[in-house]
Amino acid sequence: MSVTPARILKIAVQAVDATDCLPIFHLLDRAQNEGRELIGIAMGQAGIATRILGPSRGSYLTYGSLDDESATAPGQLIAKDLREVYRIDQIDRQTQIFGLMGRPIGHSISPQIHNAAFQAAGMNAVYVPFEVGDAGQFLLRMVRPDSREMDWNLRGLSVTAPHKAAVIRSLDWIEPAAKEIGAVNTIVVQGSELRGYNTDVSGFISPLRKKFGSLKDARCAIIGAGGGARAAMWALRNENARGELFVRDVARARSTVEQVGLDCHLLTSASFAGFDIVINATPLGTLGDQQDDTPAAAEQLRNVRLAYDLVYNPLETRFLHEARAAGCETLSGIEMLLAQAVEQFKLWTGREPQVEVMRAAALDAFRK
Repeated sequence: MSVTPARILKIAVQAVDATDCLPIFHLLDRAQNEGRELIGIAMGQAGIATRILGPSRGSYLTYGSLDDESATAPGQLIAKDLREVYRIDQIDRQTQIFGLMGRPIGHSISPQIHNAAFQAAGMNAVYVPFEVGDAGQFLLRMVRPDSREMDWNLRGLSVTAPHKAAVIRSLDWIEPAAKEIGAVNTIVVQGSELRGYNTDVSGFISPLRKKFGSLKDARCAIIGAGGGARAAMWALRNENARGELFVRDVARARSTVEQVGLDCHLLTSASFAGFDIVINATPLGTLGDQQDDTPAAAEQLRNVRLAYDLVYNPLETRFLHEARAAGCETLSGIEMLLAQAVEQFKLWTGREPQVEVMRAAALDAFRK
């Protein structure tokens, strides 16, 4: 292509992992060095970073659709979001980059929350979603300062499923609580080090304490055995609550059970009568293929005082619907999402965010 007389070259390739963006960024650097005009796009959810950061790294243009229905390629963002959420026209080589690593990440509203907080704080910063299959390779090739394969000002990451435990082996330092829980949801790039934290603990407990009151001796059922469940168990133990675990596969949950020392029960046909609080710490009910699923039906939740769903998208999950039908009070996962995001912002920036700006951005994202 480069030997043709064409003024502008365009390369669009399919990405299956965030690391597939690297060749596109390398080509953009090469084009700039050779004085050529190039449009470089990695398509799909895993290529979103090239659409957001491409113009700041020399891409002649990027593409945005008028709305979700008029997108012309997988992973294409709405033009209005490129300008208003990601502030694409303000991104430059000095922009501090933060992001979300997980798979899937298409349902997340964290970009709306954090980008609104950065804008309100007057920061030259952007929060980008990264769809990651291999956490170790992503951290090695794109994050760790002494080994990353591109020159960018990456400062921190949120970590979501399924990587909260997997990232631990790639970190240089982990806060004691996160180490004990066995899950990290926040990475801070500090000098040449990657430092791991768990803001799910405070994010989980603060809205629950506000809604329920004192948790001392409260009988709590936690459904699930992943990173979210471990954070919930650790937080409840610190509040002197009495927790019990419910899972679909006791054998698979054995390591978690041994770690936290709670009674473990099979979820199938379980009754939660007699529990004060039931917590869904599974992905069941998440927007997409699992949206119509629930870990517990109304008849299982009768006489429970409060049902707390850690799933936040959609706001009205099937679990919360079943809980209300059973006469329970409910607490949405959006409260935990916001509370843990506030703590992430403080870790990354050393500043207090405007919490109401973050809340308004989250609710606006749901309305859209």
